[in-house]
Amino acid sequence: MGTDSDREKNTQLLGLINILGDDYTNIYLVNRKTQQIEIYRYRNQDVDVEKELYKEKPYESAMTSYIENKVVPEDRRKMSMETNLDAVCEHLTRVSQFTVHYRVRRNGEIQFYYMKCARIGDADDFESIVFAFANEDIDVRRNELSELLKPGGTASKRKVLIVEDNELNREILSSVLSENFEVLMAEDGEEGLKLLAEHYRDLSVILLDICMPVCDGFEFLKRSQSDPLLASVPVIVTTGSNQPDVEIQCLDLGASDFIAKPYNSRVVIGRINSVIKLKESAQTLTAVEHDELTGLYTRQAFFYHAKTLIRLKPEENFHLIVADVRDFKQINSSYGEKVGDQMLCYLGRAFNKNHKLGLIARYGSDQFVCMTYGNIDLSPANVKGSLAKIAADAPVPNVRVKCGIYENIDKSQPISVLCDRGFLALKSIRDNYECNVAYYTREMNEKQNQNRVLENRFEEAIRDREFVVYFQAKYDVKTDKIVGAESLVRWINKDGSMVMPGDFIPLYERDGLIVRLDEYVFREVCRFQRDTMERGEELLPVSVNLSRASIHHSGVVERYVEIVKEYGIPPSCVPIELTETATLYNEQIRKFTDMLVNEGFRLHMDDFGSGYSSLITLNELPFTTLKIDKSLIDYIEQDKGKKVVRQVINLAHGLDMDVIAEGVETLGQVKLLRKMECDNIQGFYYARPQPKDVYIEMLRKKQ
Repeated sequence: MGTDSDREKNTQLLGLINILGDDYTNIYLVNRKTQQIEIYRYRNQDVDVEKELYKEKPYESAMTSYIENKVVPEDRRKMSMETNLDAVCEHLTRVSQFTVHYRVRRNGEIQFYYMKCARIGDADDFESIVFAFANEDIDVRRNELSELLKPGGTASKRKVLIVEDNELNREILSSVLSENFEVLMAEDGEEGLKLLAEHYRDLSVILLDICMPVCDGFEFLKRSQSDPLLASVPVIVTTGSNQPDVEIQCLDLGASDFIAKPYNSRVVIGRINSVIKLKESAQTLTAVEHDELTGLYTRQAFFYHAKTLIRLKPEENFHLIVADVRDFKQINSSYGEKVGDQMLCYLGRAFNKNHKLGLIARYGSDQFVCMTYGNIDLSPANVKGSLAKIAADAPVPNVRVKCGIYENIDKSQPISVLCDRGFLALKSIRDNYECNVAYYTREMNEKQNQNRVLENRFEEAIRDREFVVYFQAKYDVKTDKIVGAESLVRWINKDGSMVMPGDFIPLYERDGLIVRLDEYVFREVCRFQRDTMERGEELLPVSVNLSRASIHHSGVVERYVEIVKEYGIPPSCVPIELTETATLYNEQIRKFTDMLVNEGFRLHMDDFGSGYSSLITLNELPFTTLKIDKSLIDYIEQDKGKKVVRQVINLAHGLDMDVIAEGVETLGQVKLLRKMECDNIQGFYYARPQPKDVYIEMLRKKQ
């Protein structure tokens, strides 16, 4: 089990590696206490160090071997002094990182290399050191190519300050840099400090000579580094000295890198670009890593860090937790966006407190995600208790936070997939008021995959007419004669197997495909009614269900009017069924229903008693028929249930509406409905939904 300190070090390491990027092909960790090397990233491309530095080898012997076998003789003493672990640790107590330049003989030629040293942790207690190696010649070529490929080049827009007392050296540097950079020049440190104070916001880097009159390079570093604003501009020291002590002193004073005299133009540009990239990468990392409002990681930063954390701790079991605030838009509209922002910040702090061993991010507007590990209690009781406390202490009353949890994640999957699985669990309880915690299961993923198949097959099923209309007859309660039917859709595959309505209708309601399916069924019913007329048989009404999505879809009424005209049938023979929940009264619904009635359609209120019934809806909207839901009919033989159904029938009749009882399954229910003077009955007692040919045969027998 990790500690807060472990978590912080992991976070710092991830941030540092992200800043270093791809320039460093070999990156090693050295444990300060054990002085052992641990490999973090190794790619055998350009840096030939793997034979000398490898996992669990003592740092001192590995570095000594590397210097003796690879580094050119002229640089060995300097390299040995600057890589001495005690000296490295001493430097890193004063600066967070520094660079060592050296040369190696590789494939018969001398090449320039550099090694970046950086601590992981604070100056007074860091336990690990990063050593990152790169081939400087390759970096120069890479940077040159990058500038060539960049439209217009961005380097031309950056400013460089040269602080150099020697006029010839100033002109040489200016000549090298002026093509790609805007160059400012100062003759001594005093003038350089003035220009720095004036232009620090725009400066990308400073080239600083050490030996100058008035104010030398050491004094310049001391004074500039004492001001946080001026210290934000990286300094590259230009020196003709080959004394390691001078470089060490400059590093201690805050220098970022060195350039040796006489100048090599490719090396100068390469090192400037490298330092600028490091600075700008760090700035970009700060900007894109953390959510501006909550201070948590952003989604993309979470993806990166979570992936790396899993790689760093392969022995751990990881868990993913996602959370969101129910009806957060309502909080914003009721209390204002400022309070909404306060709520999000509070939740960020609360999640951080509850999951100290995890990476936490703001995933979306009101969504949070946490990757955690170790022995933590994710039992329903514990999670519910935590959520209850979070809600109780929240700045807004009656807040509901829901969680989806994916325990013991599949570490081979991308982080985005793991998050999808957490949100899949959360989605399963989105509309469940009683439940605030759900756990991802394999069945959820299988169901999601099945849903994708159903969505992908929709076009084919429409084209091949695999959606088949069934008819459930409606009967006169007094005469037992068929007075019409309700159309219901079934999906019959080419192999004869059936997809149940409960599997595809809710899915299509969520993704909007239900609008096209509604029209498909409506057209099939219109075709059936036309064929009935052409056969000269009695034209009984066959009602068609219209989903909430279709109600709010523009042009639906006009489209349906065109279809009935196309088939030459009266609109009254295809009544439209609208559920009570979908028709909660508002002006848009009123306009929609009025348009249907004005075109000659009859309206049935479906599923009355199953949702949010409203008397104003019955009073204001032009329904001609009320259908009592099966949920009420099931209790009709109980005293209270009987009274409720009787009152509903009386209410509908008082509003001049016919009444159809749905879901009637027993003779006892039929007898009671007759006594209550219900008009029509629909249910298994009389008939189940039947294919078209069976329904036609039923009509002929009854007639």
